[in-house]
Amino acid sequence: MTDMLTQTQWRALRRLYIAGKTGIPADGSGYGAAGTWDALLPLRDHEPPLVREVFRTVGHYKGQYMAVITDAGVEFYDKNERRYNLFYPPEK
Repeated sequence: MTDMLTQTQWRALRRLYIAGKTGIPADGSGYGAAGTWDALLPLRDHEPPLVREVFRTVGHYKGQYMAVITDAGVEFYDKNERRYNLFYPPEK
């Protein structure tokens, strides 16, 4: 992915950046609080990946899938925040 991220991809990355290593939980049909699958898949498939899916155990028999920003995603965000905010201002 050498081109600029789309607005939906950047906003998803921003939400995951804000969520930090805690991540955003799956909601049954994806990671709606982070963004759509169309936004998250290119971030996950980026080289290096900017986002990853993890499974965290909760209790003895339960677990939760989470979308989490990677270290590469944090670095990408920090490096590009000013530029992307010019094109895609933060949501209020």
